[in-house]
Amino acid sequence: MTHNWGIIGLGGIGSQFAASLPEDQTLYGVAAHDFARAQAFAAKYHAQHAFADYAALFADPAIDIVYVATTHNFHYENIKAALMAGKNVLAEKAITENLAQLDELIALAKARHLILMEAQTIYHMPLYPRLAEGAKDLGKLKTINVMFGSFAQGKTNGRLYDPALGGGAMLDIGVYALSFARRFLTATPHLVATQWTPTSTGVDGQSTLLLNNANNEMVTVALNLEARMPKQGIVAYDGGYYSVMEYPRSQEATFTSPDQLSEVILEGDAGQALAYEAHDMATAVETGENPTLAWTRDVMAIMTDARKAWGFAYPNE
Repeated sequence: MTHNWGIIGLGGIGSQFAASLPEDQTLYGVAAHDFARAQAFAAKYHAQHAFADYAALFADPAIDIVYVATTHNFHYENIKAALMAGKNVLAEKAITENLAQLDELIALAKARHLILMEAQTIYHMPLYPRLAEGAKDLGKLKTINVMFGSFAQGKTNGRLYDPALGGGAMLDIGVYALSFARRFLTATPHLVATQWTPTSTGVDGQSTLLLNNANNEMVTVALNLEARMPKQGIVAYDGGYYSVMEYPRSQEATFTSPDQLSEVILEGDAGQALAYEAHDMATAVETGENPTLAWTRDVMAIMTDARKAWGFAYPNE
C-alpha cells in the first residue's frame, strides 16, 4: 500500500532516506525552517511539496507518516508534535534522549492508535531474522561482545561534542551496539556495571557497559568516540558463535562451530538499509503491529541508566 511521507531534518541522513524511499511509497512533503532549503531538497528528491516550517507539514491531512531526522535534542518535541497531529512516526535513532521521554511518546502513540518506530537499521536488516532462525539449533545463548569506535577527535566544534545537541558516544553509536545485543537476547537486559570518560566538552567519549538478564545471557559493550574500533559483534551459543562485522548495516555474518569450522551467511543488501526501514514502517502502519518498539524501549532504558550512573545529563533534561 502506498503511503504519503513527510520528512523533517534535511541533513545527511534525511537525504539518504529520501533517496532510499521505495518506489511504492510517496515523498509527499519536506519541511525546514529555511524555506529555500526545503524547496531545494524537494526539487532534488522529487517531493511533491515543500513546507516553510514543521507545523505546516504536520497539519497537512494528506501525510500518513513523518520521518524525523533532526538532531537528538529535538526528537522528543518533534515526535510529540507529529503524533498530536495524528501522524505515524518513524524517528531516527536514538529515538529520544531518555526513557521518560520515550515512555510518554509510546503512551501518546498508543492512545491515538498510531505507530511510533525507531529507524534502527539493525531491527530491519534481513540478516538478523536469518541469524535468529539459525540460532534455534545452537542451544543456549551465553554471551555477546560488541564494540563500536569512531574517530571524531579534533572535531570538538561539531554535533557529536555538543551536549545541547545530545552529543557523545552513547546516543550516536552506543544505540547501535546495544540494539545489536538486544536483537539476540531472549529477555530484557539490565545494567550491571559501567564506566566512562568524558571529553573536553563534557559528553561521553568512551565507555564500557556490562549487562545481564533473567536467562544469564551476558553482554559486554565497548564504545569510543575518539578511537577507531571495528564495528564488530560476537554472539556465542552452546553450539557455536556468530561474528558480524559492520553490524549496523550488515548483509554478512560468519558462523563458527565449536570445532572451528566456519560458514559465511549472506542475506539482504547493505545498500538498501533505509529502504528496509521504510518498508517495515509501512507494513506496521497497515497491520498495526509494531514488533521493534519493545527492543527500542529496552535499549533506551539501558542508555538512561548508564548516564545516571555516570552522573551525565543533557542540558535540556
